[in-house]
Amino acid sequence: MGHTPAVVNDVLDKRSVENPRGEAVVDGAIRITNADLQQRVDAVAKAMLARGVVKGDRVATLSPPSADFWILFLAASSIGAIWQGLNPRYQKNEYSYLLHDATPKLVLVRSPYEGRHYLEELRDLAPAGTQFVKLDEDPLTADGTFAREGSAIADGALHAARNAVEPEDTAVIVYTSGTTGKPKGAMLSHRAIVQTALANLKWMQREITCTICPAPINHVGALNNVCFMTFASGGRIVFFHKVDLAALAAINLRERPDYMVASPTAFAMMLAQPGIDMRKYDYVKLIVFGGAATPIAYLREIVKSGAQLSSVYGQTETTGMATYTEADASLEIMSETIGKAIAGTEVRIADEHGNVAAVGATAEIQVKGVCVMSGYFNKPEATREAFTADGWLRTGDLGYARADGNIVFAGRLKEMFKSGGYNVYPVEVELAICEHPDVAQAAVVAVPHATFQEVGHGFVLPKAGATLDSNALKAFLRERIADYKIPKTWSILPVFPFLPNGKVDKRALQGSLGGAAKRG
Repeated sequence: MGHTPAVVNDVLDKRSVENPRGEAVVDGAIRITNADLQQRVDAVAKAMLARGVVKGDRVATLSPPSADFWILFLAASSIGAIWQGLNPRYQKNEYSYLLHDATPKLVLVRSPYEGRHYLEELRDLAPAGTQFVKLDEDPLTADGTFAREGSAIADGALHAARNAVEPEDTAVIVYTSGTTGKPKGAMLSHRAIVQTALANLKWMQREITCTICPAPINHVGALNNVCFMTFASGGRIVFFHKVDLAALAAINLRERPDYMVASPTAFAMMLAQPGIDMRKYDYVKLIVFGGAATPIAYLREIVKSGAQLSSVYGQTETTGMATYTEADASLEIMSETIGKAIAGTEVRIADEHGNVAAVGATAEIQVKGVCVMSGYFNKPEATREAFTADGWLRTGDLGYARADGNIVFAGRLKEMFKSGGYNVYPVEVELAICEHPDVAQAAVVAVPHATFQEVGHGFVLPKAGATLDSNALKAFLRERIADYKIPKTWSILPVFPFLPNGKVDKRALQGSLGGAAKRG
């Protein structure tokens, strides 16, 4: 198969033809080759057809990162169904909203999992007529209980369903994290998923042979940045059901992944491990990181692995990574910027009317091109609001372009606040705080102030064994940022709350301040 893949299933077809014995998926002791994966996906896709799933129907999966997740995503998308991931960490009200918003015809559930009986929960919450399948601890097989339901489906029917799938058809719905308002389901097309992966592999200029995925399956980072990128490159995906640093370290030594997707939070957790020596990770050839600004102190340690590093930017609505820093970028550029747009994608800094900002002027980061979502599921008004009149995605993130063409991420549009008439961007303040040698992580939110209208409140997580106080932090910052940017009040915390996607939960932090916090 020499042609460029156009839809998700083309990638599996290409792998199974070109390298049938090559490993595709590892889940515990189970190792699945490309040929075996193809058989499992075909059998499960037939079972979905036997359940009445047709093009455009939603198929949901509730499971930890696992072979089941990958098989079900590939099977559903191959026949034109729209796959949806459900996170085991969610609570009943979240499941109820997602099931009623997406209305999946079929929901496949790992239950029980870690003592929680999800199947019973979801049956009580789902709309009438929703079909359920119970997943066991062992991955789906071509002759398993569910797969056997499709035994009466002819090969011709499977081929016909797959031949009807077009690149612009929606392959998945990925729900935004919902830090403001109800989550919205971003519709990501086959074209966006496949072409974004190929565009990123082009700048990476290397084959990815292996990666480890402990990330939640409902997140675009797990689906596209980690898994599909590796899958499109021909590499194997090693699944582990949760973030357990000791267990992941053992898996790293065994599998020797050459590709890692990380975040400032992940770096902080890694570097906090006793006796950590990044030189032992010399088998890792590429580490991409994003999700928030990354302190340069972290990068100085991570680069000791010898891996190429790249700061990337993206969101659910951009199918994952949309920018990258080039291979020869300095650590300063990787810490301070999100680089430039990937091939097939344009990025501009502009206002809501499409007026492009001057170099160095802060405005909204807007994106257009191959990676952009098709819209929000069943929310035409929200879709219209997400795009400018000339068709650019409004990310809701702030940034500015530097003279060298790299873009600086300045934080969320809704997080920016005015203090005494000056704009304050929390991400800039957080980076300055993290330069302190005893700080592991930092977050800044706005709180009301009688004189300045709003000021910053700083949350700080000290490094293990370190002691911090607000006066010392203020003195440290006075040499680095303007006085109006320095938080007026502080909280030194033993732990930070995190969202399921690994980002700091600023909403929870702000809520912890009670009546003192303006934003919720």
